[in-house]
Amino acid sequence: MARRKVEDIIRLVDSHYDSTEPLRQRMEDDHSLYRMEEYDAGEGYQSYTSNEPRTYADKVMGWISSAEMTVRISNEGADEEIREKNDQKERFLIGILRAADERLCSMMLPEIREQLAWYSVLRGWYAGRAVLAKREDGTTYVDITPWDPLHTYWGTGEDGLEWACYKVPKTSDQILSQYGIKVDWQSNIDGVMVYDFYDKEMNTIIIHNGSRDRPQLRVVKKQIKHGAGKVPVFIGPVGSNPYIVALNQTGMQDTIADVGESVFSSTRDLYDKHNLMMSTMLELTARSRRQGLKVRSRDGTKTLDDDPYLEGSEISLAVGEDVEPLGMLEVARETGAFMGLVAGEMQRGSLPHTVYGEVAFQLSGFAINSLRQGVETVVGKYLRSVEKAYRMIFNIIGDQYATGAYQAMELSGMDRNRVYFSQEITSDII
Repeated sequence: MARRKVEDIIRLVDSHYDSTEPLRQRMEDDHSLYRMEEYDAGEGYQSYTSNEPRTYADKVMGWISSAEMTVRISNEGADEEIREKNDQKERFLIGILRAADERLCSMMLPEIREQLAWYSVLRGWYAGRAVLAKREDGTTYVDITPWDPLHTYWGTGEDGLEWACYKVPKTSDQILSQYGIKVDWQSNIDGVMVYDFYDKEMNTIIIHNGSRDRPQLRVVKKQIKHGAGKVPVFIGPVGSNPYIVALNQTGMQDTIADVGESVFSSTRDLYDKHNLMMSTMLELTARSRRQGLKVRSRDGTKTLDDDPYLEGSEISLAVGEDVEPLGMLEVARETGAFMGLVAGEMQRGSLPHTVYGEVAFQLSGFAINSLRQGVETVVGKYLRSVEKAYRMIFNIIGDQYATGAYQAMELSGMDRNRVYFSQEITSDII
């Protein structure tokens, strides 16, 4: 494969951004829900922001992070020697995960499963890099680094991934510490864009600053062979929604946002309505504490200097002046029923309240089992997506290690029989 020009790499990434912008905007909007960005009911009005999106997403992430994972290679029909080798293969896979997690923890990053749970639940996609790398002394270490799908770009062909790139802004200090290159560009105060680009043979890192018309480009890592034999990147969407091509270009761009949905796919439009109604109730509650006042005076200019709602307050009035409350406002009679309908749709699109320990009345065993099935429907596709990510990681790392281009690694961990191991596993076994 011929080496790619730097300009062609930037053009590939920019083109993919243009075609997937609705998807990335949806990811940003979902993250805003998770961060509980304050709902704005209007200037001067009480605003209520529900914690429902965050608690819902955290519950699903918690289930994924705490789920038991079993690494198993089938031994059906295998003799004793093959079984022993398969056991060592299982230990190899368990060991590389532990080594990769320890590396991430030393960098003050969450473990692989926790990051995959976060991205799959909130982004609706998973992505990352899975490579074996060599230290200066020639020893091998495992680099499994999940990527934020929001900043991941890719291209596919008949045999899968053709290229992938992780594009994120970094400061000049970060670039200096990571790549040993001093960048004195000052035009971008938010940082300089760093492109970590992989194709089937090469890896290169490029920094980019400026507009598309007048780019400033610099290669901080020349194109070198990564030795994986394929693009060493795992990417995939959550769920079963395929790409749906509409009859026109605009429609095709719109449908890309439906691929790889987050947990908010059924409820994201309901949260604003819920916040609006709760803000209205909060406003009326606040007004019940401090009702509006009607102040009468001869020339209509009288105002109250002190707060009349404070205990023991006094109001001095002249002849012809008067102060009286405006009276309480009430919501429409249909408000309660409407709030119940919205709450029901939110619950059907997320998790039943019983998973949080809220049981308004006694439930039968049949009802509890029905609710449990509803939970499995919500959680199942995210568990399967993390499982797919692990399978892709195992295939990528296993293929690299099997080439024999890396020194044998000593790995440790707890195998599926709950037996601790620490052993050197050679590439010929894999």
